[in-house]
Amino acid sequence: MAAGEEEMTEEKRREGISVEVTEDGDCRRTISIEVEPGILEDEKTRVLAGLAKDVTIPGFRKGKAPKDTIRRRFAEEIHNEAVKSLLPDVYAHAVSSESLRPIGDPVFRDILIEDDEPLKFRVEVEVEPVIDLEGYKNVKVKTEEISVDDEEIDRVLESLRERHADFEPVEREAATSDVVVLDYIPSGDDGELDESKKVEDYPVQLGAGQLFPEFEEAIIGKKQGEEGSAEISYPDDYKPERLAGETVRYRFTVKEIKEKRLPEIDDAFAAKVDEKFTSLSELREDIGRRMKEEKEEEARRKMEEAAIDSILDANPFDVPGTMIDRYKGELEKEDEKRREMAGVGAEEDEEKKKEIDALFDRIARRSIKRFFLIDRIAGLEDFMVTDVDVEAEIEQIAAGSGRPADEIRSYFEKGGEQRRNLMGRIRERRVFDLILGREPEKKPEDGEEKD
Repeated sequence: MAAGEEEMTEEKRREGISVEVTEDGDCRRTISIEVEPGILEDEKTRVLAGLAKDVTIPGFRKGKAPKDTIRRRFAEEIHNEAVKSLLPDVYAHAVSSESLRPIGDPVFRDILIEDDEPLKFRVEVEVEPVIDLEGYKNVKVKTEEISVDDEEIDRVLESLRERHADFEPVEREAATSDVVVLDYIPSGDDGELDESKKVEDYPVQLGAGQLFPEFEEAIIGKKQGEEGSAEISYPDDYKPERLAGETVRYRFTVKEIKEKRLPEIDDAFAAKVDEKFTSLSELREDIGRRMKEEKEEEARRKMEEAAIDSILDANPFDVPGTMIDRYKGELEKEDEKRREMAGVGAEEDEEKKKEIDALFDRIARRSIKRFFLIDRIAGLEDFMVTDVDVEAEIEQIAAGSGRPADEIRSYFEKGGEQRRNLMGRIRERRVFDLILGREPEKKPEDGEEKD
């Protein structure tokens, strides 16, 4: 068949399909479709032609049986296969003709086929939200003055001082903040010490929450070489589970006590923090600069999210329920992991569970709306990210990190997920520049290759 004849046949086929779309809210759509009998018959003819090449019927060579014979013998199979192959094709036509953007798999319902009557069925599907935007440029949001005072710098210095503390052996009783080196042995089920589970040379800093309070209380006041015991009752939801709900007595020996010695905050300390500093004033200046940059970055994020909320309030739209459920599922998994790491069991209180579910629902809806909003603005403004943009970003990352540009470039290799994420960040930054009325980036020149 010539190309022109194929196009005419396809056009005629599409004319025999009627489509009606009903909005069900929350991005759900029901597509009611009718297909003229002739289209289904044409599909049966196609299926029959394919079947005739392979089927073997007694008395005929393979592929040589009369089609009328094959049609009678395999009528049900031909009918079912024709419907099976026709439904997704007709659905694709409906999606295209109605300019729908489906999310997830369609659900076919109420398939009705009667002799000499149109094939009728419904398709339920979720679609991307239709977003009609107004007032998304130069959004006014509250700004805050950024400053760093001496007290804040002093707190950072004190934290650095703690991190650079030395621990010197002492001959006295153990006290809070000391590092104590222990040998300890748990008792078995019979109350006897279980030598097979003995732990030797175990360091622990008292007061840092590394041990149960009962154990720390038993250690404090002991001197090097002294023994003691502590009884620990483990919570029912404790990890590992083999100890959950158990009460275990431990016998321990203090092998060494080390006292924390904090360094003086002076020029020598600055050099100890980083050899590039020759004086304490240089270190303070660097701390102040970094803190200001962090505060400015945090303020920028707050402004961006405030602008997003303002636009969303002015331009409400629904988001797909399946996306919300999926996002909430991820939040629940993360919450479960956090609880496990903290040794906390699942929430049992029903009211608390409802509050957590409501919180996750708000987070999911807002995050998904944010995604669609930024994508919509980027599409309206035709924000494209080119190879030139990515290369400039790589050079900037390299300059800021002090790492070779080739190393950064290798990390963001073409076609990789990291590169796609980087492109998304560049695109999002341009959207926020537009939203907040910041100086926009230079657009790529025409003809530049786009990723």
